[in-house]
Amino acid sequence: MRIADPDGAWVEHPREPRVMVPVGPLGVEPGVTRYRLLDEGTIENFDGFTIPMPRDPAGLDLNRNFPAGWGTQVLGSGDHPMSEPEVDALVRAVSARPNVCGYNAFHTAGGFLLRPSSTRADSTLPPFDLWVFKELAKTGTELTSYPAHSVYEDLTWDKSDTMSGAGDDWAYEHLGVFGWTTEFWDAIYHATGEHSPTDIWYVGPTPDQELAVCAWSDRHAPGSYAHWKRFNHPQLGAIEIGGADWFHIWSNAPSSKLKTEVEPHAKFAVYQALASPRLEIKTLDATRRGAETWSVRVGIANTGWLSTDVTAWAKKHHIVLPATVTISGVTVVDGSTRTKVGQLDGRVKFRVSGDAKSDGTPDRASHTWLVTGKSGDVVTVRAEHQRAGSASATIVLE
Repeated sequence: MRIADPDGAWVEHPREPRVMVPVGPLGVEPGVTRYRLLDEGTIENFDGFTIPMPRDPAGLDLNRNFPAGWGTQVLGSGDHPMSEPEVDALVRAVSARPNVCGYNAFHTAGGFLLRPSSTRADSTLPPFDLWVFKELAKTGTELTSYPAHSVYEDLTWDKSDTMSGAGDDWAYEHLGVFGWTTEFWDAIYHATGEHSPTDIWYVGPTPDQELAVCAWSDRHAPGSYAHWKRFNHPQLGAIEIGGADWFHIWSNAPSSKLKTEVEPHAKFAVYQALASPRLEIKTLDATRRGAETWSVRVGIANTGWLSTDVTAWAKKHHIVLPATVTISGVTVVDGSTRTKVGQLDGRVKFRVSGDAKSDGTPDRASHTWLVTGKSGDVVTVRAEHQRAGSASATIVLE
């Protein structure tokens, strides 16, 4: 809605009346109509003169309701962490599945791949995790064209007023996995070939950018910019309605473009999943040590790209339980049938080990049991890790 107002902050674009441009410090030429802009709808508690700003602190933003960094000072954070049933269900479902190795949230809009942290500088993150985030981002940008950004470093205007309670921060800080938030759809990029600036959420598009989007929408999403028409508002009286349909052109991809826009992001999610750790048994042998005494040795490996911890953050904060190996079918003479063998690095370790010519085997572990059994007994060994999966193998004593 627009209302003619001599103190209004907006005027029509000289070449396109559907696009409203801001009034600068020097005002406007005499005779140019200025307007005040409002979203369509009625006004609560209207006193005939003042109009409250629409972003009421009593509102709700589900991506401010996660446990990580939650605070009452954050707009839309809810009554308490996980106070909203959608967030509560998501957190409980993922927490009940420790094999989850990554997190992708899909939002709108801006055309960004956003990563943690929303509340802390990159310098406070483990350098290894920061490097992995950037490595993953290279493929993400290659597949989707979306630039990758730290929320805190690149998109937070006021570093003293951070956007805490985010889902990707929760995934990284509480679960210890690499988390991303995709902000789908960059109308400016489609209209001009240039990505939206990182301050787009605060200052909005420039007049030239909005003019380009308006022209693009006429070709690809007709009706997204409506011509102004008179309307009799029940409280404000004679006004006009028109301009941008923000939801259908700025916040979301037009339906004709939606599949093309989303599809590459599914490929990026699969790419991340394929980087997960994977536990395998590589060797299993038994050696006779006496009449009915044997040593059974198992060798396991993480054949995935990421470590079984997944992140350095998880390792530092002891978030992930170690891998275990369990033997059955024989009697263990010394020790336990179930033994912890620790965490295993992934192939990514060799990229940052400092000596590419001497890898070693930080991705492997072995364990030997002294057991009693008879020739012909079948021994089963099972290796398990809450994130890297499980594997089992058998051997016959002979």
